[in-house]
Amino acid sequence: MAAAEREEVEIQLPDAGPMLRRVGVAWLAPLRARLRDMQDRSRLPHGLLLAGPPGAGQAELGAWIAARLLCRQRSDDACGTCADCRLFLARSHPDYFWISVAADKKEISIDQVRLLSEALTMRSYRGGAKIAVIAPAESMNVKSFNALLKTLEEPPDDTYIVLATSRIDRMPRTIASRCMRLSLPLPAMAESIEWLAGVEERSDWQAMLELANGAAFLAEDYAREGIGELDVEMQEAIAAATEGSLDLIGFAKTCADKAPAARLVWLESWLTRSLKDAALASDLVDNNRLPWLRPPGLETKIRAGFGLLDKLREARRLVGGPLNTQLLFEGLWVSLAALVGKPQGKAGE
Repeated sequence: MAAAEREEVEIQLPDAGPMLRRVGVAWLAPLRARLRDMQDRSRLPHGLLLAGPPGAGQAELGAWIAARLLCRQRSDDACGTCADCRLFLARSHPDYFWISVAADKKEISIDQVRLLSEALTMRSYRGGAKIAVIAPAESMNVKSFNALLKTLEEPPDDTYIVLATSRIDRMPRTIASRCMRLSLPLPAMAESIEWLAGVEERSDWQAMLELANGAAFLAEDYAREGIGELDVEMQEAIAAATEGSLDLIGFAKTCADKAPAARLVWLESWLTRSLKDAALASDLVDNNRLPWLRPPGLETKIRAGFGLLDKLREARRLVGGPLNTQLLFEGLWVSLAALVGKPQGKAGE
């Protein structure tokens, strides 16, 4: 494959070092042992579907599988010192492919998958295995899935495809049925806190874990993106929107310029918690934290809230793509202000 074509196949090839550090956690040990045993007995399937909640380690485990398949001197894990391991860690192994969404795109394109399929049919450059990790696999469109199907049905010898997903519901049955599915667990809260404390001493790991729905890797990502530091600012913005004093356009620009992905995560988590509270609300509950969700009009507010939640989830998929990020946030904050803002009083009040 020409260098230019290879660049089109591999999008933002990640640094494998941090991924391999993560995948060594105790709660993934049973899965590592199972995969190791299958590989050592030459029973590893050509198609693997790694599924679990966001941040469970699907991509990390995919990188671990790739490292061990490519290593020539492996024992329990890849040795990290042989020529193939050095190429892998340097992100230049010619038989390792990582497929993801291009920075200016919304999904994994059919052209990426076609080029990958062509590359996998070629003889191994290093005389060993060839492996591709597709993450997040749910970002493929219908045409992309169809293009991948033939390779999954008739894989070349010693060729492996790993699909990493947090949305198993978006994986076509034709694809899933041709892969071995492995489900990744989330650790207990105490185990997550212990691991995160070993990564960095922080006082807000508990809050980060709650925001990440218990996924330790996702909590680490959020901490590095500065989500914890955004909490006060975002709470103040919600309060201002409730009072009708928020500069929607100005704050949308702030969100677009500084950690937009982290702010979308914060908003989604905040609205999800608020809607859960609203579902339990009644005329007998005086919820001073959520006056905008109290009766009357509770059902209307909840419906609007779920509509905004859908918009936030879609925005998380789109942010970083070609769409104007400030316009994206302007629309979200206008909707949010309409949801939380004080209702206009009747004439004479």
